[in-house]
Amino acid sequence: MKTLSFLPIVTILLITSCEKKLTIDLPADTDRPVLNVLMTENNPLKVRFSLSGRLAGGQSFKEVTGAETRLYENDTFKELLKTKVIEGKTYYISNTVALKDKKYKVTAAMPGIKLVEGSDVIPDISTIEINNQSVTESNGDSYKLKFNFLLKNKSKEKQYYRFRILYEENKSGNTATKTAFYIRPVNTTDIFGSGNSEKKAWFIEKGQPAGETIFYSFTADFKPNSKKMLIEVSLLTETSYKYLKSVSKADDSEDSPFSEKVIIHSNIQNGLGIVGGLSYQEFPIPSK
Repeated sequence: MKTLSFLPIVTILLITSCEKKLTIDLPADTDRPVLNVLMTENNPLKVRFSLSGRLAGGQSFKEVTGAETRLYENDTFKELLKTKVIEGKTYYISNTVALKDKKYKVTAAMPGIKLVEGSDVIPDISTIEINNQSVTESNGDSYKLKFNFLLKNKSKEKQYYRFRILYEENKSGNTATKTAFYIRPVNTTDIFGSGNSEKKAWFIEKGQPAGETIFYSFTADFKPNSKKMLIEVSLLTETSYKYLKSVSKADDSEDSPFSEKVIIHSNIQNGLGIVGGLSYQEFPIPSK
């Protein structure tokens, strides 16, 4: 009989984090340390440290108390992270904010286990350029809105992206709220998992080469009252890209009995999880 296990996965809704559980196989030994943080530019680190195990649905993973969690910037020690309980879960929070083009390493130590660590950099979002962004309306059956734009990779290396398209509305109290469309890519092999399904976020299929400009197009079946719309581009390190793409693939195949097992990418030494970096920027779509 196949044994199913759950690994705590930290994913992002941009600058916030939430914990997600996916069903994957774990090695025979349980209680492996799991270190998770996705670092965003100009924000403190919010680190989750727990232990893996075989759990029934709805159960929580064993939290690690009293761990010494350290942060290094460009291999220089910065600080001991302090614990904070958020919505019933314990996180290790930094005073340091992550800066572009710097490498950050997080280590966690506790009695009885080897030192757990992972590291990544914060990519420079200014190395991308968005041009010719537009939105067109349709009253046909195939879509309500169509979004087009050109993205140029101005860096000297290939880059990895995630796309969302947002609309902004003023709700009670004149507070502006941004909401992501459910979108689908249009006739392209450049987007991972292209097809008829709708998602709030899409990843490119492979790294966009240095200096290259690619045309991207998405449609949405919903037409909001708001005229203020934006293209959100997240620039991911290769580590973050592999992790988030594998999570997306696992989401797509979770309910299918015919799908192959998905291995969630990890860069943690002596444990599981991810220390990954990303930056993002919103580009307004001119209204007509």
